[in-house]
Amino acid sequence: MQQPPPITLQPFQESDAAFFAGMASDERVTRFVGDGRPWDRQTINDRVRAALAEDALDLAGASRWFLAMEADEPVGIVVSTRKDEGIEIGYWVSPELWGRGIAGAMLDGALTTIPEVYKSRELFARVDPANTVSAKLLTRRGFQLGANQCGLDLYTLVPIKS
Repeated sequence: MQQPPPITLQPFQESDAAFFAGMASDERVTRFVGDGRPWDRQTINDRVRAALAEDALDLAGASRWFLAMEADEPVGIVVSTRKDEGIEIGYWVSPELWGRGIAGAMLDGALTTIPEVYKSRELFARVDPANTVSAKLLTRRGFQLGANQCGLDLYTLVPIKS
């Protein structure tokens, strides 16, 4: 089995906006996000502005984004947002790098970083049922499929019993 690449997560900065915009305007990346269409410039700018706001982490809607790096190159984005039911996570990998284990390595990093940032292990992800790759990735890392909400499958991290 191929060893996943070494991935580090670093806080998203304004200088990372162009990398994010490239993914957000790529229909391969947004296929399973929202309405499935690439994002327009205004949506991208609004999301970047929200990502950089650094709202207090105990407030619903507070988010922290992370740039995933392999060596010195950006390879993806991890997003986390406080919701009433816990911390929602999401991840995008640059499509030129798909199939290399990057999403799994990013999720592994997120499972360490995000609970430390928010002081909570109540993590969940919403996944388009057609996105079988993401569903497998989550279940392999301890997420359990729950209800379908608004057309998206809800995956919740199951706590490890000690």
